[in-house]
Amino acid sequence: MKLGCFLFLSCLATALAAPVEVVPHDFHGAVQPQVTVAPSGAVHVVFGQGTAVYHTSSADGREFSKPIKVGELEKLALGRRRGPRVVASNGVVLVTAISHADGNLHAWTSSDDGKTWKEGAALNAKDGSAKEGLQALAGDGLGHVAAVWPDMRSGGMEVWSRESRDGGKSWQPEVRVYAAPGGNICPCCVPNVAISPKGKVAVTWRNLVDGFRDVHVATRDGDKPFSPAIKLGTGTWKFEGCPMDGGGLAFSPGGNWLAVWRRDKDVFASLAESQELPLGTNGSQPVAAYAGVTPVMIWESGDALMMKRGDAPAAKFADGAKFASAASGKDAACVVWEGTAAEGKTLLFERLP
Repeated sequence: MKLGCFLFLSCLATALAAPVEVVPHDFHGAVQPQVTVAPSGAVHVVFGQGTAVYHTSSADGREFSKPIKVGELEKLALGRRRGPRVVASNGVVLVTAISHADGNLHAWTSSDDGKTWKEGAALNAKDGSAKEGLQALAGDGLGHVAAVWPDMRSGGMEVWSRESRDGGKSWQPEVRVYAAPGGNICPCCVPNVAISPKGKVAVTWRNLVDGFRDVHVATRDGDKPFSPAIKLGTGTWKFEGCPMDGGGLAFSPGGNWLAVWRRDKDVFASLAESQELPLGTNGSQPVAAYAGVTPVMIWESGDALMMKRGDAPAAKFADGAKFASAASGKDAACVVWEGTAAEGKTLLFERLP
């Protein structure tokens, strides 16, 4: 066999490897998983089970540690993209989650790779303002962390953010990212946040302007204010009701953001403001990440997950799957999702070179 063929088949075998179960067979009720990749290459996954937040990790994605409880919250926000979030920096793992009971965005840090956890102060300074239960979290792996959430402290639903420079051990003051002219953004769609290799922060959310529920983006460099909001896509969507679908966001290694979102029954991608690239029809809940320099986009279609990787055509990724989370890596993207195995419902993981 020629070397080129051998390498091709080896890469293909890696890409088509069977998904790994994240939780033990007898660990029932785990939902809404989220994944991040540490600078070391270690994979960290968090999820909710009832009122508890759990964390598990893997050095290489082949086998995950026994889940350890991070914390427990009365009326933990779960479902429809609600749930815990995680980022990993050098020496610090940060987990966030929201309680519907107290309306606060709670944060825990671990300095021993998730063996023990310490809870800090709520990230929203106005008590109860994050009661909707939606949030997003991003980090650059070097300590720069950004959290965003829909906030109702002013009466309407706005987008607020807070950043840390030490992995989440301490936090800078909150800032308001955006306030809609009509008083409310779309209230039940998850926002997204990502950080570029050079420290630029990008935030996306579904807006609500005169009945139109289009996804918008704003960016921030350093301590400067966020830029004015710009609508994604060339089309628009007037919709009576909330689709509960905020899309996804990632930065390329070169510092360009990639946004994916749903409009009506279709899913799109954008590499720039006022641009749209069709991904698929009858789609929802898209997420995005980078495998090295290759973009990876995953979304739901019926009871399956679809995937588009780079310039390759879209193809089915997993059956009986929903609520995927994707994280960028130096040589592979990492994906977790709610799926099924021989023993029933579970959480599944796969590396995508």
